[in-house]
Amino acid sequence: MAKALVSICMITYGHEKFIQQTIESVLMQQTSFDFEVIIANDCSPDATDTVVENLIKNHEKGNLITYYSHTKNKGMYANFMFVLDACKAKYIALCEGDDYWVDPLKLQKQVDFLEANPDYEVCFTNIKIVDNLNQVTKEALFKPSLTDVFTIHNLPNWAPTLTRVFKNRDFSSLPSAPGVDSVMLLWQSRLGNIKLLNEVTAAYRLHEGGVYSAINDAAKKAHMIQTLIVSLQLLPNNLMSKYFGKILKNLVLLRFLDKELYIINKKEVLLAYKSYGSKLSLVLRLKIRLALVLVSFPFITLFKHLEPIVLKVINRLLIY
Repeated sequence: MAKALVSICMITYGHEKFIQQTIESVLMQQTSFDFEVIIANDCSPDATDTVVENLIKNHEKGNLITYYSHTKNKGMYANFMFVLDACKAKYIALCEGDDYWVDPLKLQKQVDFLEANPDYEVCFTNIKIVDNLNQVTKEALFKPSLTDVFTIHNLPNWAPTLTRVFKNRDFSSLPSAPGVDSVMLLWQSRLGNIKLLNEVTAAYRLHEGGVYSAINDAAKKAHMIQTLIVSLQLLPNNLMSKYFGKILKNLVLLRFLDKELYIINKKEVLLAYKSYGSKLSLVLRLKIRLALVLVSFPFITLFKHLEPIVLKVINRLLIY
């Protein structure tokens, strides 16, 4: 096989029911270039090994697959970094083992764009959302009017991981965070622009076994706070206000979901404020302190109807 232009990076854990569809959707890609598929199974407690090995043996393009099956669980971040390191092509495409692609020209379209626009670092696309039975619950995530070029100053709230194609870099300095995909996009945005091709090319699957779907709302807010705190180390000074505002808004929401998690994360937010104090202007430090005092007032817990007011105040102080 000729040297691949794209390495398709796939991590999997407990995806026995879905991974055959995922792999077949990747292998169906019609391209003018060669690609490879790198799969890393994080010691799944199911028959994922059997499904993948059967595809390698029996699928007409099975020879494109390189498969790693860990004998001990590494955790999602470590497994992701492992498979990223195994990708040697010029570009990397992502697709986790419970999602799938629906457009056979997806990869060609994105690589064509990146090849023609070297100042762009990442290209992603629109998606539909399906359940565990492949029933569509949302036809398209993004509206046609959505901005299609992003920089570090206006990153999308979510660029679907399963659609991203990007330049292969040395990712060893990529910080660890619960939302490593969000941190990765921020890290990449310092190297070039980000492009949305607003076409539905993939399906994101919501199911009970999904890593993010399986956790409760309080844990999701805590994950968001921790991810935003990690993100602070990657930001220019003029974005500190916006990100501290996002952190504090999630802290307000967490307060009404889980008091114990709120206390733990409030301590982390205070530590972050102290750590990054030297990067903040006096006015911004005062605004953050005021917001922290407001978030900490006991009456917020007693009167949940005040939550929208507190969120609006934080918006005015730090974000808008």
